[in-house]
Amino acid sequence: MLTVLSAVGIALLAPLTARSAHPDAARAVEPLLDRVPTVPSTLDRGSLAGRGFASSLALAVGVETPAAELFVTAPLPTPGSAPMEATLFPVSAPAAPRAPAATTVEAPADPTADALTGLASWYCHKVGTCPAGFTPADAFVALPGALGGAGGTGVIGEVTVCADRCVELPVVDYCGCYWGTESQRIVDLSAAAWALVTDTPRSVGTLQVTLHLGS
Repeated sequence: MLTVLSAVGIALLAPLTARSAHPDAARAVEPLLDRVPTVPSTLDRGSLAGRGFASSLALAVGVETPAAELFVTAPLPTPGSAPMEATLFPVSAPAAPRAPAATTVEAPADPTADALTGLASWYCHKVGTCPAGFTPADAFVALPGALGGAGGTGVIGEVTVCADRCVELPVVDYCGCYWGTESQRIVDLSAAAWALVTDTPRSVGTLQVTLHLGS
């Protein structure tokens, strides 16, 4: 019984198997590209083809190729020139500053009368170092108290100070002047007064002078 059923089944399946073994019929493909006209190419592929000539493709489709653009470079303007010459002009040296006016007098005929010889110092060389009412441009002296110095009362007298020159100067101030010591000064000159009696620079500190008391 099993053998008969197997034979019947195989007989039924045999036609299907044989049919599946046959290849499918080829389908016709619509030739879409066949409708496009074929234009043979005559393009020049050479590397030496000039850009200024019309290509074969442009001639085939009827397109005009523009002429090659020409670039013209305008010459740059030449900058102006100037002669490189120096002109020297002589410059005169500035005039030396003049000292404030003062009364220059001759040394007293008798230098021993009311005269002292000793050191002179200086002060009032800038604003803030002068007595009230006076400036660095003013020529005056300060005296120790023993010689009649006083401050704050204006001009209290005149003395004559002699170094390179003798100059009569007003007494307007008082100074300690190390009086009674080995460093004693007999007069303290304003910076302007120092410049009147000597050409020695103030950097020396002190100057040997002769002081004549009174007019």
